[in-house]
Amino acid sequence: MKQLRLNLHIEFLVVAGLVAVFGTAGYQRNFIWKDNLTLWTDCLNKSSYKYRTHNNRGFALFNNKDFDKALIEFRQALRLNPRAEKAYLNIGRIYEEKGRIRDAIEQYGNALKIAPQSVEVSHFMGNVYAKNRRFDTAIYYYKKALALRPDSPLLLVSLGSALHKKKLTAAALDKFKQALKIAPDMAQAYYNLGVINDEKELSEKAIHYYRKALNIKSDYHEALSNLGIIYGRMGLLEQAIEYFEQSLWIKPDDPITLKNLSYANEQLGTGTK
Repeated sequence: MKQLRLNLHIEFLVVAGLVAVFGTAGYQRNFIWKDNLTLWTDCLNKSSYKYRTHNNRGFALFNNKDFDKALIEFRQALRLNPRAEKAYLNIGRIYEEKGRIRDAIEQYGNALKIAPQSVEVSHFMGNVYAKNRRFDTAIYYYKKALALRPDSPLLLVSLGSALHKKKLTAAALDKFKQALKIAPDMAQAYYNLGVINDEKELSEKAIHYYRKALNIKSDYHEALSNLGIIYGRMGLLEQAIEYFEQSLWIKPDDPITLKNLSYANEQLGTGTK
Protein backbone atom coordinates (compact mmCIF):
# COMPACT_ATOMS: atom_id res chain seq x y z
CA MET A 1 0.00 0.00 0.00
CA LYS A 2 1.23 3.48 -0.78
CA GLN A 3 2.31 5.73 2.04
CA LEU A 4 2.31 9.46 2.45
CA ARG A 5 5.52 10.89 1.03
CA LEU A 6 7.76 12.62 3.54
CA ASN A 7 8.46 16.32 3.31
CA LEU A 8 10.98 16.35 6.12
CA HIS A 9 13.61 18.72 4.79
CA ILE A 10 15.65 20.37 7.49
CA GLU A 11 15.69 24.13 7.19
CA PHE A 12 18.87 26.14 6.88
CA LEU A 13 18.68 29.70 8.07
CA VAL A 14 19.82 32.16 5.42
CA VAL A 15 21.25 35.52 6.34
CA ALA A 16 19.87 38.70 4.82
CA GLY A 17 19.98 38.72 1.04
CA LEU A 18 22.25 41.66 0.38
CA VAL A 19 24.26 44.22 2.27
CA ALA A 20 23.65 47.93 2.10
CA VAL A 21 26.38 50.36 3.08
CA PHE A 22 25.43 53.63 4.73
CA GLY A 23 27.69 56.53 5.47
CA THR A 24 27.91 58.09 8.92
CA ALA A 25 26.61 61.48 7.89
CA GLY A 26 22.85 61.77 8.14
CA TYR A 27 20.43 64.34 6.91
CA GLN A 28 16.72 64.92 6.85
CA ARG A 29 14.50 64.98 3.82
CA ASN A 30 11.34 66.96 3.62
CA PHE A 31 9.25 64.29 1.92
CA ILE A 32 8.80 60.54 1.97
CA TRP A 33 10.51 58.52 -0.73
CA LYS A 34 8.38 56.12 -2.69
CA ASP A 35 10.94 53.33 -2.30
CA ASN A 36 14.66 52.66 -1.84
CA LEU A 37 15.29 52.46 -5.57
CA THR A 38 13.93 55.97 -6.04
CA LEU A 39 16.05 57.17 -3.13
CA TRP A 40 19.33 55.71 -4.35
CA THR A 41 18.71 56.67 -7.97
CA ASP A 42 18.34 60.24 -6.80
CA CYS A 43 21.53 59.95 -4.75
CA LEU A 44 23.34 58.50 -7.75
CA ASN A 45 22.34 61.47 -9.88
CA LYS A 46 23.87 63.75 -7.25
CA SER A 47 26.98 61.76 -6.31
CA SER A 48 27.85 59.12 -8.89
CA TYR A 49 31.47 59.01 -7.68
CA LYS A 50 30.60 57.39 -4.33
CA TYR A 51 30.87 53.61 -4.21
CA ARG A 52 28.32 53.39 -1.38
CA THR A 53 25.68 54.96 -3.59
CA HIS A 54 26.22 52.38 -6.33
CA ASN A 55 26.21 49.54 -3.81
CA ASN A 56 22.97 50.72 -2.23
CA ARG A 57 21.25 51.28 -5.56
CA GLY A 58 22.33 47.76 -6.49
CA PHE A 59 20.82 46.57 -3.21
CA ALA A 60 17.48 48.16 -4.14
CA LEU A 61 17.59 46.72 -7.65
CA PHE A 62 18.30 43.25 -6.26
CA ASN A 63 15.30 43.50 -3.96
CA ASN A 64 13.25 44.25 -7.08
CA LYS A 65 14.78 41.10 -8.67
CA ASP A 66 16.47 43.21 -11.35
CA PHE A 67 19.66 41.19 -11.04
CA ASP A 68 21.41 42.34 -14.22
CA LYS A 69 21.12 46.03 -13.39
CA ALA A 70 22.09 45.33 -9.78
CA LEU A 71 25.24 43.60 -11.02
CA ILE A 72 26.21 46.69 -13.03
CA GLU A 73 25.92 48.84 -9.89
CA PHE A 74 27.98 46.49 -7.73
CA ARG A 75 30.70 46.30 -10.37
CA GLN A 76 30.79 50.08 -10.54
CA ALA A 77 31.12 50.18 -6.76
CA LEU A 78 34.21 47.98 -7.09
CA ARG A 79 35.70 50.21 -9.78
CA LEU A 80 35.43 53.11 -7.36
CA ASN A 81 36.62 51.07 -4.38
CA PRO A 82 38.36 47.75 -5.22
CA ARG A 83 38.38 46.84 -1.53
CA ALA A 84 34.62 47.13 -1.08
CA GLU A 85 34.09 43.63 0.30
CA LYS A 86 30.34 44.15 0.54
CA ALA A 87 30.14 44.68 -3.21
CA TYR A 88 31.93 41.34 -3.74
CA LEU A 89 29.51 39.74 -1.30
CA ASN A 90 26.52 41.18 -3.13
CA ILE A 91 27.84 40.05 -6.53
CA GLY A 92 28.26 36.58 -5.09
CA ARG A 93 24.66 36.63 -3.91
CA ILE A 94 23.47 37.47 -7.43
CA TYR A 95 25.51 34.63 -8.91
CA GLU A 96 24.04 32.30 -6.30
CA GLU A 97 20.53 33.38 -7.30
CA LYS A 98 21.42 32.69 -10.94
CA GLY A 99 22.76 29.24 -10.10
CA ARG A 100 26.34 30.19 -10.91
CA ILE A 101 27.71 28.54 -7.80
CA ARG A 102 31.41 28.53 -8.68
CA ASP A 103 31.25 32.24 -9.49
CA ALA A 104 29.40 32.91 -6.23
CA ILE A 105 32.06 31.06 -4.23
CA GLU A 106 34.78 33.03 -6.02
CA GLN A 107 33.14 36.34 -5.12
CA TYR A 108 32.59 35.32 -1.49
CA GLY A 109 36.26 34.31 -1.44
CA ASN A 110 37.26 37.75 -2.73
CA ALA A 111 35.23 39.31 0.08
CA LEU A 112 36.93 37.10 2.67
CA LYS A 113 40.39 38.04 1.39
CA ILE A 114 39.55 41.66 2.17
CA ALA A 115 37.61 40.99 5.36
CA PRO A 116 38.73 37.60 6.74
CA GLN A 117 36.95 38.26 10.04
CA SER A 118 33.58 38.88 8.41
CA VAL A 119 30.95 36.74 10.09
CA GLU A 120 28.45 37.51 7.36
CA VAL A 121 30.67 36.42 4.46
CA SER A 122 31.59 33.18 6.22
CA HIS A 123 27.89 32.52 6.82
CA PHE A 124 27.10 33.06 3.14
CA MET A 125 29.99 30.81 2.18
CA GLY A 126 28.67 28.10 4.47
CA ASN A 127 25.18 28.43 3.01
CA VAL A 128 26.32 28.11 -0.59
CA TYR A 129 28.29 24.95 0.20
CA ALA A 130 25.37 23.52 2.20
CA LYS A 131 22.99 24.11 -0.69
CA ASN A 132 25.33 22.07 -2.87
CA ARG A 133 25.55 19.28 -0.29
CA ARG A 134 29.19 19.94 0.51
CA PHE A 135 28.42 19.76 4.19
CA ASP A 136 31.95 19.33 5.54
CA THR A 137 33.00 22.61 3.94
CA ALA A 138 29.79 24.30 5.05
CA ILE A 139 30.45 23.17 8.63
CA TYR A 140 33.97 24.60 8.43
CA TYR A 141 32.66 28.06 7.50
CA TYR A 142 29.81 27.98 10.02
CA LYS A 143 32.28 27.12 12.79
CA LYS A 144 34.61 29.86 11.61
CA ALA A 145 31.77 32.37 11.83
CA LEU A 146 30.64 31.04 15.22
CA ALA A 147 34.14 31.43 16.62
CA LEU A 148 33.74 35.14 15.93
CA ARG A 149 30.10 35.37 17.05
CA PRO A 150 29.34 32.41 19.35
CA ASP A 151 25.98 33.77 20.49
CA SER A 152 24.43 33.96 17.01
CA PRO A 153 21.23 31.87 16.87
CA LEU A 154 21.23 32.16 13.08
CA LEU A 155 24.64 30.52 12.84
CA LEU A 156 23.73 27.87 15.38
CA VAL A 157 20.69 26.85 13.33
CA SER A 158 22.72 26.79 10.11
CA LEU A 159 25.45 24.67 11.72
CA GLY A 160 22.85 22.37 13.27
CA SER A 161 21.21 21.92 9.89
CA ALA A 162 24.49 20.93 8.25
CA LEU A 163 25.30 18.54 11.10
CA HIS A 164 21.87 16.95 10.69
CA LYS A 165 22.52 16.43 6.99
CA LYS A 166 25.71 14.61 8.00
CA LYS A 167 23.53 12.42 10.26
CA LEU A 168 25.22 13.85 13.35
CA THR A 169 21.85 14.07 15.04
CA ALA A 170 22.95 14.55 18.65
CA ALA A 171 25.24 17.43 17.69
CA ALA A 172 22.48 18.98 15.57
CA LEU A 173 19.98 18.78 18.43
CA ASP A 174 22.47 20.50 20.70
CA LYS A 175 22.90 23.42 18.27
CA PHE A 176 19.14 23.90 17.83
CA LYS A 177 18.62 23.91 21.58
CA GLN A 178 21.47 26.39 22.04
CA ALA A 179 19.82 28.65 19.47
CA LEU A 180 16.52 28.52 21.36
CA LYS A 181 18.21 29.47 24.64
CA ILE A 182 19.41 32.63 22.93
CA ALA A 183 16.31 33.26 20.78
CA PRO A 184 13.26 31.46 22.23
CA ASP A 185 11.07 32.69 19.38
CA MET A 186 13.11 31.14 16.55
CA ALA A 187 10.57 29.19 14.51
CA GLN A 188 13.19 27.48 12.34
CA ALA A 189 14.87 25.88 15.36
CA TYR A 190 11.55 24.45 16.59
CA TYR A 191 10.77 23.21 13.07
CA ASN A 192 14.12 21.46 12.79
CA LEU A 193 13.59 19.81 16.18
CA GLY A 194 10.25 18.64 14.84
CA VAL A 195 11.91 17.11 11.79
CA ILE A 196 14.46 15.21 13.87
CA ASN A 197 11.78 13.81 16.16
CA ASP A 198 9.60 13.02 13.15
CA GLU A 199 12.41 11.02 11.58
CA LYS A 200 12.69 9.07 14.83
CA GLU A 201 8.92 8.44 14.63
CA LEU A 202 8.44 10.27 17.93
CA SER A 203 5.17 11.69 16.67
CA GLU A 204 3.98 13.46 19.83
CA LYS A 205 7.27 15.31 20.24
CA ALA A 206 7.33 16.18 16.55
CA ILE A 207 3.78 17.55 16.75
CA HIS A 208 4.77 19.60 19.78
CA TYR A 209 7.71 21.22 18.00
CA TYR A 210 5.86 21.81 14.72
CA ARG A 211 3.08 23.54 16.64
CA LYS A 212 5.63 25.64 18.52
CA ALA A 213 7.04 26.73 15.16
CA LEU A 214 3.54 27.55 13.89
CA ASN A 215 2.73 29.57 17.00
CA ILE A 216 5.61 31.85 16.02
CA LYS A 217 5.24 31.66 12.23
CA SER A 218 1.67 30.83 11.28
CA ASP A 219 2.45 30.57 7.54
CA TYR A 220 5.12 27.88 7.99
CA HIS A 221 3.89 25.67 5.17
CA GLU A 222 6.50 22.94 5.70
CA ALA A 223 5.38 22.51 9.33
CA LEU A 224 1.74 22.32 8.26
CA SER A 225 2.56 19.76 5.59
CA ASN A 226 4.57 17.63 7.99
CA LEU A 227 1.76 17.72 10.55
CA GLY A 228 -0.50 16.39 7.80
CA ILE A 229 1.93 13.52 7.22
CA ILE A 230 1.96 12.61 10.91
CA TYR A 231 -1.83 12.61 11.17
CA GLY A 232 -2.01 10.61 7.94
CA ARG A 233 0.30 7.97 9.40
CA MET A 234 -1.94 7.87 12.46
CA GLY A 235 -4.97 7.21 10.23
CA LEU A 236 -6.54 10.58 11.07
CA LEU A 237 -7.17 11.42 7.44
CA GLU A 238 -9.56 14.33 7.92
CA GLN A 239 -7.05 16.13 10.13
CA ALA A 240 -4.29 15.29 7.67
CA ILE A 241 -6.27 16.75 4.78
CA GLU A 242 -6.95 19.90 6.76
CA TYR A 243 -3.24 20.46 7.35
CA PHE A 244 -2.34 19.70 3.73
CA GLU A 245 -4.94 22.21 2.54
CA GLN A 246 -3.64 24.87 4.93
CA SER A 247 -0.12 24.27 3.65
CA LEU A 248 -1.22 24.52 0.01
CA TRP A 249 -3.07 27.74 0.73
CA ILE A 250 0.34 29.21 1.51
CA LYS A 251 2.34 27.36 -1.18
CA PRO A 252 -0.07 26.02 -3.80
CA ASP A 253 2.59 24.39 -6.01
CA ASP A 254 4.38 22.25 -3.41
CA PRO A 255 4.57 18.85 -5.17
CA ILE A 256 4.93 16.65 -2.10
CA THR A 257 1.98 18.24 -0.32
CA LEU A 258 -0.13 18.00 -3.47
CA LYS A 259 0.62 14.27 -3.78
CA ASN A 260 -0.04 13.65 -0.11
CA LEU A 261 -3.35 15.53 -0.25
CA SER A 262 -4.42 13.50 -3.29
CA TYR A 263 -3.51 10.24 -1.60
CA ALA A 264 -5.24 11.20 1.67
CA ASN A 265 -8.42 12.10 -0.22
CA GLU A 266 -8.22 8.81 -2.12
CA GLN A 267 -7.89 6.83 1.12
CA LEU A 268 -10.71 8.76 2.77
CA GLY A 269 -12.92 8.15 -0.25
CA THR A 270 -12.32 4.39 -0.17
CA GLY A 271 -12.98 4.26 3.56
CA THR A 272 -9.40 3.30 4.45
CA LYS A 273 -8.54 4.57 7.88
